Amino acid sequence: MNKEIYEALVVGNTSLASRKKIIQQVSNAGALIETLVDFTFDPKIKVNVLASIVLDDLLQANPFLLDPYIELFIRQLPQVEDESVKRLTSKMAIVLVEKRGNLLDATLEEAILDQCLVWLTSETKVATESNAMHIIMRLAPKFPEQAKLIGELIEVRFHEKTPAYQSKARKLLQKIKKLER
Repeated sequence: MNKEIYEALVVGNTSLASRKKIIQQVSNAGALIETLVDFTFDPKIKVNVLASIVLDDLLQANPFLLDPYIELFIRQLPQVEDESVKRLTSKMAIVLVEKRGNLLDATLEEAILDQCLVWLTSETKVATESNAMHIIMRLAPKFPEQAKLIGELIEVRFHEKTPAYQSKARKLLQKIKKLER
């Protein structure tokens, strides 16, 4: 464990000022991104939520930072149980699909798609479900059969979901219907 990064996270909080201070403190720490990835996916580490927030901040500013860890990141997505970490890792998965998609082979894309299906079929918050639908929209042209099946599942559960979910689901269902033509 990288003690310097851990200690900076322990005394920090989720405010923007605190996150900027943490990033400034640990920017020269060795294995910063790898350590944040490790902390993000380790539920026993009490700073995993803040680690995922800081990792997301860094990734949003520089989508290339996760390049060496893309496969590790994607393979660990099913391990996440904390809802805040799910929301953030699903948001980071969008960045990987949209901005680093050239580094994803079909196996990794399918792993992300499978995880999106899990997010949509489990008790997950709307933000994570919305992120999953966003990813599915991006990957649907490459995986039209899976997208169609996911669309059918969404239609079945559509009326029991929130208006926010329904809004995003409508867009996804329209995209899937266009692919079927």
